Amino acid sequence: MENFLNLHREAVSGVISTFDRLIFKGHLNSFFPNGAFNRYLDQCGVLLVNAKKFLEKESYIIKSHAITMAENAGRPYIYLEGAHTHNSKQSKEAKAREIATKDGINEGLVCVFSVLETCHSFSIVGRWKTHRLEIIRKRRKCLHFYWYFIDPIFGWMHVRLQSWAPYSMQVYVNGREWMASKLNSLKIVYSKSDNKITHISDFAITDKLSIDFTEILWPSFLESLAKKVNPLLPNIIDKGFSGYWWVIDQAEYATDILFKDRSELERIHNSTLSHLTF
Repeated sequence: MENFLNLHREAVSGVISTFDRLIFKGHLNSFFPNGAFNRYLDQCGVLLVNAKKFLEKESYIIKSHAITMAENAGRPYIYLEGAHTHNSKQSKEAKAREIATKDGINEGLVCVFSVLETCHSFSIVGRWKTHRLEIIRKRRKCLHFYWYFIDPIFGWMHVRLQSWAPYSMQVYVNGREWMASKLNSLKIVYSKSDNKITHISDFAITDKLSIDFTEILWPSFLESLAKKVNPLLPNIIDKGFSGYWWVIDQAEYATDILFKDRSELERIHNSTLSHLTF
């Protein structure tokens, strides 16, 4: 990278390096130790023989909450037929963006999707040797809910919640979206194409914002989202179990090199590609 910049320093106007796609996963870790989820059911006054009905009721509460959030915001709640919308050559995000464009949504909730997807979950099984019911973890399918937002601070983002215990969550944010939002609030002149900044009047600002992004108080932000989408969380905490434990599941860091003139970039484009190692 340094060699490339030194070679073309006269043609380069600046460099923007920052986080791009960032995916957090939230897990209710206090459910996972041996016997922990059984204790949760005990705290809720639920026998193992009635656990399936109880979990179905909790799943219904999450679904009702998702529908109500959409209705209160005047936004669509849509059930997607397949776990992947790629069969229709359209991802869930592309579909949500299409809805935002069609309805002229610039901020707030765009839509809520529900889709049947595979997950790791708790199930109640009978052991014929012991003649007792037990709680096990296994793969199964359940409804997952996707909230797509245009956040005033983080821009385009989504939250995904599994409707069956242990109610795992996923939060997607984009560092470039966040940076663009900050540049707007600071009234910095810049140009943007898709997820890329193609021109900016002050590279010192982007350098500072790249550092600021790493210093965001992520736990409080993520916890606020969990409280917003999971109506079961207050009761879980009230029963003596901790909230979500957050981890970074995916992180992409990208560097953009901006040229002063398009013709200069086109001049070196082919030769640069020919030297790339795949």
